[in-house]
Amino acid sequence: MEKIIFLVSAALLSINVFAGEQGNDNGFEIKLFSGFTSDNYGTVQTITDGYNHKVKHDAPEQPGLHKTPEMGISLGNRWYLINPGRFGLGIHARWLDFAYAHKDWNTIEYKKGVYGATANKDFIKLGFAGPGVIGTFYLNDKMAIDAYYNLVPTMVSITDSYDYNNDYRTHMGSDFVKNEDTTEFDFEFFHYFGATFRYKVFQIGLEYNIAKLFLADWGPDGNENIDDYRLSKYNMNNLRLVLGFKF
Repeated sequence: MEKIIFLVSAALLSINVFAGEQGNDNGFEIKLFSGFTSDNYGTVQTITDGYNHKVKHDAPEQPGLHKTPEMGISLGNRWYLINPGRFGLGIHARWLDFAYAHKDWNTIEYKKGVYGATANKDFIKLGFAGPGVIGTFYLNDKMAIDAYYNLVPTMVSITDSYDYNNDYRTHMGSDFVKNEDTTEFDFEFFHYFGATFRYKVFQIGLEYNIAKLFLADWGPDGNENIDDYRLSKYNMNNLRLVLGFKF
């Protein structure tokens, strides 16, 4: 089995030991990424009511904020339509883009400077079948620079949960009521702008994801009363460091 895995890996690498010979640079790519998330990542930017009145929403206080990078993987293909000389222009398809991020902070200040719980937010983004374009400049037969854009249909989930400490539970006694965990879903189109440097099969670069999320809320009873309607716009933008392979 080990011999088969070795032979398949060697064959894939031998398919494209160079950055790409002009006119014959079509191929499949795998990218791993780590996204830099700001403190405002996943927070509400604006709220629009049922009468189309939009109000800017200040970023909430997040004492003791801890956040992880947005980690993930993307899979794609490229097909060049024009590839004369040192330049290439083609179609860039992003078949899959999966990302996960987490942030948490202290909440419920029941005494001055003393917090009773940790608020958690978990973000999952699943994009698929995103069309795009790519342009390539070939430095030589081993090195190239790619610039690309993708518009990716993306499903997003945001989960809110709370971890309560024992001191707070004791302090509240019989009045303690646990906040329910909630998960919200939305479907949006996200924009990806990227540039990578390729050396043989390896590539490294940066990618910027413009991602706005819109979640509607009809109030606690769920009835479609225009007076209770709120549309919240979330900021999901981030810059990614990309490491990958192009075969």
